[in-house]
Amino acid sequence: MSASAIIVHDGEDSHRLLVTHRDWGLLWGPQFPEGSAFSGAFGVHENFTVAGGIAPGSRVIRRGGVLCDAARALLSAIERDAEALRYDYSYGFSGNPAKHGGAQSIRIHGRSGIISTQPKGYCHIRLDGPVPDGQPRIDEHIDLRRTGPIETGDGVQVRSYRRRAPMNWLESLPPLVEFLESRLEKDLQIEHQDRVI
Repeated sequence: MSASAIIVHDGEDSHRLLVTHRDWGLLWGPQFPEGSAFSGAFGVHENFTVAGGIAPGSRVIRRGGVLCDAARALLSAIERDAEALRYDYSYGFSGNPAKHGGAQSIRIHGRSGIISTQPKGYCHIRLDGPVPDGQPRIDEHIDLRRTGPIETGDGVQVRSYRRRAPMNWLESLPPLVEFLESRLEKDLQIEHQDRVI
């Protein structure tokens, strides 16, 4: 299992947060703003390139209070959604026993959309709204993890299936919050390490 790390330095003291690839992906789910806020607060993508990943020795400076607020908000959101995030999902259509992953086009009662199981931990339908200016816009999100089968309007139903998967945020975030709580007024150095295991 590949992982990366965030190391928060306060002089000689430090705290290392080890994050698996899957756990990072959970932060980018639809309607999960706490994930991108955490990533932004910790400067995760400031030294990231698609081709090279996180550059060795990448560091940013952040105020402890900003980091603590972001970590607390993420922990609260993870606790709220933990039951759904502990699974990977696929979807299937009535009359077709095959299970699908990834994304594909779908029509629900005449409306166009995309059904997707990305990132891992999610299964959702994004329906587009009217396009008066020619630009499609997201009109509605349906979280298939939390609903029963959805009728497509042509006699076919779509539903999600789930398979248990590891999720480590509930164990790894509380020690980070505890480390940060005593450093709210300090400027802390954050080191990013890619592919540590």
